[in-house]
Parts: sequence; structure tokens; C-alpha cells
Amino acid sequence: MAAPTPSPRARRFRWRHRSASPPLRRGACRLRRRSISSTEAIPIRSRFVAYAQQQNDCFRSEYSALASDCDPHIPWATEALGCLPEAVNLWIGTQWSETSFHKDHYENLYAVVCGEKHFLLLPPTDVHRMYTREYPAAQYSYSQETGEFRLDLEDPKRQVPWCSVNPYPAQGDLGGEMETFPLYFNGPKPFECTVKPGEILYLPSMWFHHVRQSPDERGLAIAVNYWYDMQYDIKYAYFNFLLSIPYPSDRPRNSEAETQEP
Repeated sequence: MAAPTPSPRARRFRWRHRSASPPLRRGACRLRRRSISSTEAIPIRSRFVAYAQQQNDCFRSEYSALASDCDPHIPWATEALGCLPEAVNLWIGTQWSETSFHKDHYENLYAVVCGEKHFLLLPPTDVHRMYTREYPAAQYSYSQETGEFRLDLEDPKRQVPWCSVNPYPAQGDLGGEMETFPLYFNGPKPFECTVKPGEILYLPSMWFHHVRQSPDERGLAIAVNYWYDMQYDIKYAYFNFLLSIPYPSDRPRNSEAETQEP
């Protein structure tokens, strides 16, 4: 399922459509649907950003016709981690597709098929630099008749935690972002990593990562990632210990201001 949204950073919202050696062999994951594979279907600076990024083992379910094009697991990772992957996911995007800072409770083996993926990486110990806040869960609804998006809060309402930092703010917003999130912008720089076709990135569980991409000559960036279940061991316990320590970045700015008033 493609997930078009009006913003490249809108991955925090679930989308709902309304009608009103590398493990990848050469030629793997060739797209079969013109609506996704043709750059004509995704005009530059169109009304939405198209990103095929449905997870939950989508490669072996929704895209099962392509599953034989890739190895079902990565042998050396399976041996090292002592299990088979719990999910295999397919990602298809353009130069506008972007994934906000987040973490996963999986050992992640990320293989690029075409285009390039650009990762920013921070260890779990930097959790307080992410300014995680509670945001209302919502879904974008798209009308084919009007060509417009509408953002609908879920009913019943619920809050979801999400990292507030945008590492690439617009030029005019940089000062405000640095003032709002000083622990991120004034702290150590994230690791930067570019993954090219045929390469695999091992992304340890609980690591924060932000992803952008550069497409190939067809305007596409395609990747397959393998999620191996993580061990809830001392690393997980240590991370939760860090979360239990009060820190200024844990409170929204208006809350901080209220506590400073006499």
C-alpha cells in the first residue's frame, strides 16, 4: 500500500484512502504496477508525497508475488541472532519520501535495491535529545474528487509518543528549531551513513534513525529490510532506566515556562 501524504515528515500519521554478500539478486524487486513504478504517476512537487512503506511483513504478504526475488533471510544475521526474521518489509519512495526520527524494537538489516538511503543514527543513550512528546493519533484522508487531504483525529482519541526533532529544518526555521531543541542541535552530531544498491546496513534495535533518500535515474529508491526480534535483556533494562530519569527535554516548552513562573 502506498502512503501518500502532503508532507514528507507525515509518517507519524497512518493514512486511510477515501474515494470521495548482499541478499538481493540482480533484477530483484522489479515493480509490476505502473501506478508506482512510473515517475509520470508521481509528478515532482505534486500535492502529495508517495511512499510505499506499509510494514508488518508486507513483503511476504502484500507483495508476495515478489518474495521469491529476494532471499527469505540473511544467513549470517540469522546465525548471529539465533532466529529467522519476524518480518520482511518493502520500501518504495521518491526524493520527497522521508522517515522521521524513531526507534524500532527489532534488529534491523536494511538492504538497498536501487537509489540510495541516507541515515542519521543516534544510540539509545541519546533518548533525551529526541524530545519525545505525546501527539494525538490521526489519519490523512484523501479525496480523489477534490485532490485535497484532510487530517482526521482518531475516535476514540489516543496519544502516541513521537520524536519532535526535525534534523533538516527549513532555512528560515533553523534558529527556532535550535532554540526549541538545543540538546539535539548543540550536542554531538549523529552518525551519518549512506547505503548504496547491493549494500546492507545493520541497524541495532532501539537506535534512533532518520532516513532520507536519493532516487535512481527512474526517480525511485527501493529497499527491503529484515526485522529480527530483539532480546529484552540488559540493554532494554538500561534504556528504561534512562527514561525514568527526569530531564528538562521530557517536558514541552510551555510546561517548562509554567514551572518557572512565581
